Amino acid sequence: MPAAPGQIVLLAAGMGTRLGDLNGGLPKAMFEAGGAYLIDRALDFAQLLGASERIVVGGFRHDLVAGHLAKQARPALRIVENTHYRIGNLMTLETALPHVRGGFLLMNIDHVYPSAVAQRILAQPGEHITAFVDFDRPLGADDMKVGLDAHRHVQKISKQLPTWDCGYVGMTYVPAARLARYVEAVAAVRATVGDPANVEGVLQRLADDGEPVAIGDISGIGWHELDTPEDVARALPALAELR
Repeated sequence: MPAAPGQIVLLAAGMGTRLGDLNGGLPKAMFEAGGAYLIDRALDFAQLLGASERIVVGGFRHDLVAGHLAKQARPALRIVENTHYRIGNLMTLETALPHVRGGFLLMNIDHVYPSAVAQRILAQPGEHITAFVDFDRPLGADDMKVGLDAHRHVQKISKQLPTWDCGYVGMTYVPAARLARYVEAVAAVRATVGDPANVEGVLQRLADDGEPVAIGDISGIGWHELDTPEDVARALPALAELR
């Protein structure tokens, strides 16, 4: 069965502090780059995947995000609020999980993908929990790095890896048959790491426990992360063409 998510969870609770003055105190989801807000770009991309529902988890200045989306009247959209948005983003995922019914795709809203990435996602096998990666992007100190085992499953995932095989691109697919196992790993990470826990730590916990975490390769397409002013400056010329 291909990786065709029934639901998409969009992590949109962030404050965007690393964007500095560019963001003007707005939530990161409402940062405008290349003529479109990040939340709108993420939802447009999610629509290409054909999911029955999109779950947006807001946090910082949630009223602005919810109000913006309410004006659009997008179909099959659920908006929920993480009131503890100042701690690690695992809490944002945990806020969404009570609304997840089966297979879903987890997305960061500060990552902008061309439509070809959606086609690549839908072409992936969907048997295992799958972390989407690329092999052609140069990785810096703040990028999430992935080390693979002999089966090309995720063995290690961290920004601090001294050596790695590829980079995580901010999306994880969880098939319905593995949802309970994924939720168990979320709870385990919460119990051991606490407030600083992030969603990538769930993949590490699964790998440590022997759960196969496959990779979905989107190499050769290109995408943009908008986390800092430097990221924005690099991405702007291409973003205008993606809208």
